[in-house]
Amino acid sequence: MSSNLLIHLPHTSLYLPKEFYDNLIVDKNFIEEENIFVSDYLIDIFVPDNFENIVKAEVSRLCCDVERFLDDSLEEMSKLGMGVIYEKDSNGNQFINVTPHYKKEIIKKYYLPHHKKLNEMSSKILKSHNICNIIDLHSFSDDFVFKVLGKKNSPDICIGTDKLFTNKDYKELIINHFLKWNYTVLENYPYKGTIIPNDFINKNNKVNSIMIEINKRIYLDKNKELNLKKVKKLKKCMNELYEKIDKMGD
Repeated sequence: MSSNLLIHLPHTSLYLPKEFYDNLIVDKNFIEEENIFVSDYLIDIFVPDNFENIVKAEVSRLCCDVERFLDDSLEEMSKLGMGVIYEKDSNGNQFINVTPHYKKEIIKKYYLPHHKKLNEMSSKILKSHNICNIIDLHSFSDDFVFKVLGKKNSPDICIGTDKLFTNKDYKELIINHFLKWNYTVLENYPYKGTIIPNDFINKNNKVNSIMIEINKRIYLDKNKELNLKKVKKLKKCMNELYEKIDKMGD
């Protein structure tokens, strides 16, 4: 691959730093199970082998969610205690003591460097290829969606789009590709939107982004055990998709 593609992985990390555990107020074993449950568990196995244009969050979203707005008043999920710094688990219970100092330090150490890297890599790709196609790659479970969001009947694949930053041809290519592989697809359900690098908001229509939310049921059993037959199919599907996207810049 050349490649005009950037893959963003905001929620696949399971790493929880010492400062997180220092402020934890629940049992460590519980939080490790919760960590797997809320993560985009093992979704990074569907990234192309030896691919370099990846921006991956360093820490678990339980510690710092790099896709949330910094301003909690702008962040819908902050009402559930799941803003940029999580305070509540998927059951709605507080699991950590978040002080102003802790929040400031976590944002400084993890959130800001992540977005700096996202801006820099987007700029580099744009300079080389005159276009930057972003895949904001996630996974989700039916259990999480119902438990936290109260939504049912989720598809195999959710495509999140932005009116300004998701090119119509890009969206149709991706939706039709998954349909060809006999996966069910919905746009902006149960999740909506996609990541836009801060440096390019309202500035450059050649930065093109789409979110792909993969239902865990199409590659995992019981939300955490790989189903090798399903993995093989999805891996092949994703590799073909990346090749098609790479050709968009030709």
